Amino acid sequence: MRPSLAGVRNILALLGARACYGWRGCVAQARFPAAAESLLAGFRSNTPPSFQDYTDLFRYVMTGFVVRRSRLGAHADYAGMGSYNGPAMDRLEGYSRIAPLAAAWLHGGHAARIALGDGAMHDLPALLKSGVLAGTDPASREYWGDIRHWGQAIVEAADIALMLWLTRDTLWVTLTQDERSRIGRWLLQVNGKRIPDNNWHLFVVQVNSVLAALDQPHDATEAAQHLQRAKAFYRGQGWFQDGVQGETPGYDFYNAWGFHYHLQWISRIDPALDTAFITNALQEFVGSYRYFIGVQGFPMLGRSACYRMAAPAPLLFAQQIRPAVVSPGVARRALDVVWQYFIRHGALRHGNVTQGYFDADARLLEDYSGPASCLWSLRSLVVAFALPADNAFWRAPAEPLPVEQGDYRIAVGPTGWTVSGNRASGVVAIETGRVGSPVLVPPRLAERLFAPLYIKPRRPKNIQAKYHRAHYASSAPLGTGDES
Repeated sequence: MRPSLAGVRNILALLGARACYGWRGCVAQARFPAAAESLLAGFRSNTPPSFQDYTDLFRYVMTGFVVRRSRLGAHADYAGMGSYNGPAMDRLEGYSRIAPLAAAWLHGGHAARIALGDGAMHDLPALLKSGVLAGTDPASREYWGDIRHWGQAIVEAADIALMLWLTRDTLWVTLTQDERSRIGRWLLQVNGKRIPDNNWHLFVVQVNSVLAALDQPHDATEAAQHLQRAKAFYRGQGWFQDGVQGETPGYDFYNAWGFHYHLQWISRIDPALDTAFITNALQEFVGSYRYFIGVQGFPMLGRSACYRMAAPAPLLFAQQIRPAVVSPGVARRALDVVWQYFIRHGALRHGNVTQGYFDADARLLEDYSGPASCLWSLRSLVVAFALPADNAFWRAPAEPLPVEQGDYRIAVGPTGWTVSGNRASGVVAIETGRVGSPVLVPPRLAERLFAPLYIKPRRPKNIQAKYHRAHYASSAPLGTGDES
């Protein structure tokens, strides 16, 4: 295999002591305005963040997008370790994974024009519109490409579809019939494709649900089949086994930021689509899941650790539909402590989410994750900002989390885990029932040397450390050097 031009540029960048992904990634990171870092001040203080602090957080991450977006806005070049999907897909994620946040902001009735950390005013509907029109136009140089079997674009299409549904009254209504049809045709390509037999089924359901809601051609039969397959992973008490995972046990935080996140949006997009199951599953899930969040992080296990700030999302949904189970005050407290904890530990840098637990960490990062992939961490904020500023979630006083109220030790449904909390220390822990403490293995020297050249990462999967340890604790998170 011959190295690509981008690979040669990577090597030159590395020789120049600039850790980055591709030449564009280096440039993008360098031009993030230093003054924008002050927008995180509210999360670094000792007081609970206010709605204004969250507004500043929104401005911070949106600044990261606007300084890196391409000319037409269908791509954004973030710096970081690349994915095996290649630079073009990594740049698409730079748009698709920030778009639902901006859309939720608009859906919640927040300002359409806003000053960002680059010192300029930006029209959010215009940013979203420009990107989705260029990305779905085969004649555009920023076309996202046709959607293929196993393609990462199937994942991204679900976020793009959600963006369109959330902005149906602010963006979609401004499109011509030809523009709507073109966008619909691109999204419709998710049907008939071979996909991983896991949470990916919900991406197809979500895309078709949005197309139907927007009066575009869709495939209701295919959506129903994928939903039934996703439901086949349900194991009771709110927990899903994430498809056929081979040597992994199949239970992890994808239940929070994958299954229940998508199911809740699907239920809102199409309330006639198995709403009773979706609602009951969430209620049962948060019955145990609310004990996972601590005041100093949570016991991270499993893959995709860099999505960690999305963890409170199910609690934010639950306070809307089952406030007797999760009150607005508890949900708000969960969001506050998670974002404060990770921001204080440097998990947001240069307008992006780092590729690890605190800092970037190749031992934790899967090969499918690229420089913008970790923006899925914003999913808890997507749920929050979709609510108007006068919603009880934003206005109700924060209430203590379970670990702030007392000690507990609870069996977690079908997972075989036990979650415990200690009020005095604030530590939350998971006991898996396994034996031993396998450690994270770093990439081999050859992997570190040649991956930048060939733009194909070969990072260790670290399945043993991510899933098979006996004990995971918020006080000793994987990848921080504190785990024991």
